[in-house]
Amino acid sequence: MLRIENLSKSFGLKNILNKVNFQINRNESIGLSGNNGIGKSTFLKILLNLINYENGTIFFNEKQIKNQINFKSKILYLGHQPTFYPSLTAKENLLFISRMYKIDKKNIFDDIKNSLKIVGLSKSINLPVFHFSSGMLKRLSVSKAVLLENIWKILLLDEPNDGLDFEGQEMLSNLISSWRKNKINDFKSLLIVSHDEQWLKNHTDRVVNLIDGKIN
Repeated sequence: MLRIENLSKSFGLKNILNKVNFQINRNESIGLSGNNGIGKSTFLKILLNLINYENGTIFFNEKQIKNQINFKSKILYLGHQPTFYPSLTAKENLLFISRMYKIDKKNIFDDIKNSLKIVGLSKSINLPVFHFSSGMLKRLSVSKAVLLENIWKILLLDEPNDGLDFEGQEMLSNLISSWRKNKINDFKSLLIVSHDEQWLKNHTDRVVNLIDGKIN
């Protein structure tokens, strides 16, 4: 589904990724572990084509992503530090996102309400985001994946449980479990980055490690 061949990336004299070979199969959930600052987030941003890389090739469904116009709509990234329009409400931010993905549904507001309900933000639907705590922002980020779950095929999560309280972590665990089981009518793959290897083992099919520029 997503295949990386001989991927290399450096910042100055520091090699972050060194001829990395990696593959995510359909309906597979993979955990990516490694020390802080070793390049895990950089790797995710390269997959999104947000950062240039020196060498290597990335394929999606056996075609190079640089030749696929709609590739970015198939892969969703939830960053470690979510960013939203602070002056807009939670509902308005999700409406803006739905328009970015060209979702034209009469019941889009019902979908937004349901997405916020699932992540525990029903009471904050009309609250401007600048009032949100870091944990609430993380929940709002997760609601994007819920709202767009009929669009994305690969979900990239960067330290998704950081900043969440116990209830938030339980909500996230339930959603990840649901996405992993949803293999009947559709396929979804997950790549989850975390420094907590045990948490990854509990939430993915397998865990790989980024060490010295290599994924093992």
